[in-house]
Amino acid sequence: MSLAYSMIRPSSQAKDRPSLLIRKRASLGNLRQSKSSSTVDRNSQKHATSMDMTLKRRSTGCLRRASFYSTKSTKSADASTLQKEVWRPPGFYEIPNIFGSNGFLKPEPVAQNTYSLRPFTPDKHICKQPWRPAGKSPDIPELPRLVRTENEFEKRLRKALPKSPLSTLDPRNKYASFKEIGTGVNGAVVRTTHRYKKNLHLAIKRCRLDPDREYKNAIIRELKIMASGHSNLIRLREVTLWKEDVWMAMDLQRCSVFAVLCQRGIPEEFAVYITCETLKGLEYLHSKDFIHRDVKCENLLLGWNGEVKLADFGLATRRSKRNKDRLGTSKWMAPEVIREQYYSEKIDMWSLGITVVEMMDRVPPHYLIRDEPELFAAILSEPSPTFTYSHPSMYMRGLVAWLLDENPETRPVAKDVYQEIMAHVHGGLLTMATMAETARFVNYVLPPY
Repeated sequence: MSLAYSMIRPSSQAKDRPSLLIRKRASLGNLRQSKSSSTVDRNSQKHATSMDMTLKRRSTGCLRRASFYSTKSTKSADASTLQKEVWRPPGFYEIPNIFGSNGFLKPEPVAQNTYSLRPFTPDKHICKQPWRPAGKSPDIPELPRLVRTENEFEKRLRKALPKSPLSTLDPRNKYASFKEIGTGVNGAVVRTTHRYKKNLHLAIKRCRLDPDREYKNAIIRELKIMASGHSNLIRLREVTLWKEDVWMAMDLQRCSVFAVLCQRGIPEEFAVYITCETLKGLEYLHSKDFIHRDVKCENLLLGWNGEVKLADFGLATRRSKRNKDRLGTSKWMAPEVIREQYYSEKIDMWSLGITVVEMMDRVPPHYLIRDEPELFAAILSEPSPTFTYSHPSMYMRGLVAWLLDENPETRPVAKDVYQEIMAHVHGGLLTMATMAETARFVNYVLPPY
């Protein structure tokens, strides 16, 4: 009774109500309460405000749905409604249809060929004209031609050599197998092979371009002489401007006269033939208003068929110009060149006379003098040189004495010397070999190329 009394005794403190209810449930085990009593107990545990909210919700007509797990709700639920509520993947949406009776709008079926382009229907196009690219012309314009800017030196070369090919591409793509065979005044000479033309061998002289204008004039002058095409002058094949170099492609010859002298001296009949061919080249050169200024055996080239060609025009100058520069090779210089007086094309005749002596003696006059001032003093003070180590004919000695005249006024020109030699040959006073005999002689003296 005391326990029951304590359970029904009203408590003065509101916070003791939950503990009293727990003790009551634990002691009596009364889990079944009537709907009204349980509602009263629950409402008594809540606040006054929560009671007001509960009464307010009931007054607004709150609809109570049966629990999904309850048996009563499952039995009372319509089977057709549960079958319609199936799982839908994400993205499957339904838009409420406020105007229809079904309640939702079904998504439209997706077209199967969404990846393909729609068919071309010209009738639906607004513009009847075909598509045209932007610009004044409907056609695609061609790219402008690539024009490379020419420098001043290239323009001068094209003007001086209108008939000779001039290239600005890398010459190593066209030539191969470079081998140095000599040196010139302005650069080294190499032997090379053409890549695209079978069995074509050329000699290339490579010159470094210098900003000096006079040096560039000398290169243009040399190229212009070689481009003349005379049979006794080395012929120019092609000019290439690559970076800071000038590549002069020329015909490759068998050897130089100096190469034969390294093996033995040249007999008189072959020396006469080489002299006559050289005079032909000098006569043509002088007629074109040029002076060679460096005639010697190193600059006389022999071909495979015995032809003779004059080469290395790096020191060539205009005959009409007043020249007094001391240029050339010391032992082949004329006295007026050493004195630095004004000279003409007759200095080539003096150099040719020294060359004739060199061909037969194998060395030029004053060969043992190494000091240049002493050499110049010997040339100016001593009488004209003659043969020392060979024994030529009397007419050959007379020819050399005529060419080595100290007075340039009485010294002959190339045309007169050639005519005099031919007159002596026809008269039987001099013996001259033929071209074929000269080729056989060179092939006999020199080893196979």
